[in-house]
Amino acid sequence: MDEVRLTMNERGHVPVHRVRIPEFPMAMRVGIRGFTLTELLVVLAVLLVLMGILLPVLARSRAEARRTACKAQLSQLAKAANLYADEHGQRYPVLAVRPSIDPGASLSDTLLEYVRDRRVFQCPEDRRGLYEKEGASYEWNVILNGETPGTFVEQLVGASRTPMLYDYENFHPDPGAGGWGGKNVVFCDGSVAH
Repeated sequence: MDEVRLTMNERGHVPVHRVRIPEFPMAMRVGIRGFTLTELLVVLAVLLVLMGILLPVLARSRAEARRTACKAQLSQLAKAANLYADEHGQRYPVLAVRPSIDPGASLSDTLLEYVRDRRVFQCPEDRRGLYEKEGASYEWNVILNGETPGTFVEQLVGASRTPMLYDYENFHPDPGAGGWGGKNVVFCDGSVAH
């Protein structure tokens, strides 16, 4: 290998010299090789199997996150209905089942002043357009129309088992036996189930 010495010229600059890069002998280059086609296919197969395992898990977790957001919104609406009752002589509102069919006040128009955000009335899983059509993705239990909290229905069944609001349709995956199908439900005591 050539030796390079750096010295300054009269102007104080270091002159640039060309440096010769040594070549590796042929014996050293033989040990360096790329991946074979088989190795690349094995790596690709492993990646595809991992994706096949992870994608359904991610999809289920996203669906569960949307279900949880829906449950939180139902809880807020139950609190709004109780605030409404507090300000209106301890009586629940009188609401239409489906404002597009039945005459009467809609859930969103009646409770909007208590939640301050219209998005609370839309379930994240409502892809059937019920929010746009009815003003809310949630249905009011008409048995409670104009009743006082602790009404005969709540006393008969119990506040923790009397539904106040629930999804119009089965928006969510069915959790199985013992649930409400694909619906989230908030009860008169404020608890939420699915």
